[in-house]
Amino acid sequence: SFKEALKKPETVKSLIINGGMSGQPLDSIPAAIGKFTNLEILYLTDHNIKAIVPEIANLKKLKELSFGGNKLTEVPDFVFELKNLKELILFDNSFSDDYKIKLKAKTSKVLPKTILLID
Repeated sequence: SFKEALKKPETVKSLIINGGMSGQPLDSIPAAIGKFTNLEILYLTDHNIKAIVPEIANLKKLKELSFGGNKLTEVPDFVFELKNLKELILFDNSFSDDYKIKLKAKTSKVLPKTILLID
């Protein structure tokens, strides 16, 4: 759980919280997420998240990032500063078709080694 992981955030490498399975979907990402500086995998799937908080930019070691099954309408620029990202999972959100096209283009340009899963 997020609360348990916060006891020693610097030791956590993987944080997977599924809102559907936990029965407690998040409406927003806690700002404390920025304390997980050694995090390599972050899955916040099946929640009611509408925005990605700037503290995500602190997670420089992230290799996999999933916000699948949320209510995002855009991805902020700071996500594209996560240069170690190998996989960005954004399927089942509230992106317009035009935005999906722009997102695919931006990802391939800025993070060419990152796989984007969006449809």
